[in-house]
Amino acid sequence: MCGLSFFAVRDGVPETQAQMEKSLAVTRHRGPDASGTYFASVAGYQVGLGHNRLSILDLSPTGSQPMFADNHGVSIVFNGEVFNHHELRRQLIEKGYTFKGTSDTEVILQLYVEHQEQAFALLEGMFTFVILDEPRKKTFLVRDVVGIKPVYCYTGADGFYACSEIRGLKCFSQVNTDIDPDDVFEFFNNGFLYEPNTGYTSIKKLMPGTYLAFDLATGKLTTQRYQSAINFKTEQSLVQDVRSAVTRQLEADVPVGVFFSGGADSSILASFTGDADLFFAQYDATDDSTVDTKFSARIAEHLGKKLVVTEILDSNTDPFESIDFVAANTEELVSDYTFWATYRLSTEARKSGYTVMLSGMGGDEAFAGYPRYTVLKHHTLIRWLYPVLSALLKLKLFPKRLDKKFERLVSYAQESYWPLAYSRMLGYFSRQELQGFFRDYSELERHYKQRLSDVMDQYTGAVEDKVKCAQHFDQTGFLSHNLSVSDKASMLASIELRVPLLDERVVASGLATSSADLLKGGAPKAPLKKLLKSLLPASLVDRPKTGFNPPLDGIIQRIGQQRLLIEFERIYTYVAREEVEKLVNNHFSGSANNTYKLWQMVYFERWLKINFP
Repeated sequence: MCGLSFFAVRDGVPETQAQMEKSLAVTRHRGPDASGTYFASVAGYQVGLGHNRLSILDLSPTGSQPMFADNHGVSIVFNGEVFNHHELRRQLIEKGYTFKGTSDTEVILQLYVEHQEQAFALLEGMFTFVILDEPRKKTFLVRDVVGIKPVYCYTGADGFYACSEIRGLKCFSQVNTDIDPDDVFEFFNNGFLYEPNTGYTSIKKLMPGTYLAFDLATGKLTTQRYQSAINFKTEQSLVQDVRSAVTRQLEADVPVGVFFSGGADSSILASFTGDADLFFAQYDATDDSTVDTKFSARIAEHLGKKLVVTEILDSNTDPFESIDFVAANTEELVSDYTFWATYRLSTEARKSGYTVMLSGMGGDEAFAGYPRYTVLKHHTLIRWLYPVLSALLKLKLFPKRLDKKFERLVSYAQESYWPLAYSRMLGYFSRQELQGFFRDYSELERHYKQRLSDVMDQYTGAVEDKVKCAQHFDQTGFLSHNLSVSDKASMLASIELRVPLLDERVVASGLATSSADLLKGGAPKAPLKKLLKSLLPASLVDRPKTGFNPPLDGIIQRIGQQRLLIEFERIYTYVAREEVEKLVNNHFSGSANNTYKLWQMVYFERWLKINFP
């Protein structure tokens, strides 16, 4: 895992090389082992490739970047891992190619020399990279098929910039960092943004399975989809696909561990990873709704593995310390407090001598593992029951602990346009609350519906199957935000995070499985649960999904009503003061549980303060 920075701008744009050095400096945590740059002048453009290296494969200098293909005028900076590089290397050797080292970066470089753009579809793994082809006067920015590794782009009148993190892009003075009001509206609908949106009008993410080609001779910029995960479907069994994915993602010239929650996905990984240590995050030993240390310890003991438990929260610190840390480092608009836990856990793993960690992330999206997927099976019935559900919500005729879930269900049932209804199921705010927040609600909703329509247009399955529709939306939304959070949080601790359940073949298997089989027996992600039962005793498998949810209620209570009202300031540029104050006052009076709504607003306030002081 590394960090890359890139520019291709017209001659005459000042300070580009110095700004490249700044870009690498602020992203040094992504690659503390080495740093390098290459600058060239091509067809009236200044081109710069920058790289920070975290050494994982081929720890020798032959793995350093930027890397060059001798006598071909081709160079590369690469972030990530190509997991089929041995097979590709053998094919290239048979064609007469020779290699200086053992890195996967060199394989990509030689593969491009052989196949040019057609090389990209041959790669399997998690990656972003930039190739500069000086003889052809072209550059290519490429992202992996599933979208595991993020990369951010900016296109201006003078050229093009890209970086592994937004903070690196901001070092270039030509990059516009204006906030996008449509992104703010989308953020309050979901709590995250669908790709390619980031919160900034002109900074975008490159979409998964896509490359961006910049023709320096003509100044033309084109985007091309080169591969789709569904094309990787195999005839192997799921257990074979998963075992193969874990095996090849264990390859490293440094120690590999496992982030472990005791849930189905991480337990599958733990079963296939030999003697790798397990790292467990614990918010509060008394809060069994978020963690179950004893249960995880039982699984670790059964597998004969060491379990390292990390306490995440310190009750003596100001809650804004961790909130500001999250707001500063998520970069995109994504109010996910688990960023803090992932960072703390990654720091502990690094202290214990690990550089690579495996995570069970992705199983829920690929195999319909969230409880909401089960609800979506009954979409028609829920829509029909909206009047009854709405009345129950008003009368509060349901257990208090179900407040948030019931509100979301009613908000979902209220919407006739399904993509917008799904946003209500994911987000915390109801239509009525959002209408109170945004004075130009109708116009913003119209724009947002168009964005949702664009996502829906990419779906090729049956629109009547809401479970498969939701899987599609989650690939570019919910999963995307989880991957971004995990990438940045782990890289802040200089840890490479790998996600075997997002191996192309595993994802293809999940996406190709029918809704009925995914939810067989009424339980989410039935295929993975079946696999786990073949690996562990039933007593260690059969328990409800708990999730990894931080104790936000305690954090909001520690901040307190008065401090919240004082802290809110910048947020009023975008949302109505009276509605914000109403949510705060209703929460602390006990008339409503607005914990997650207040958390999202606190995050947004601090995100604005940090990024636009």
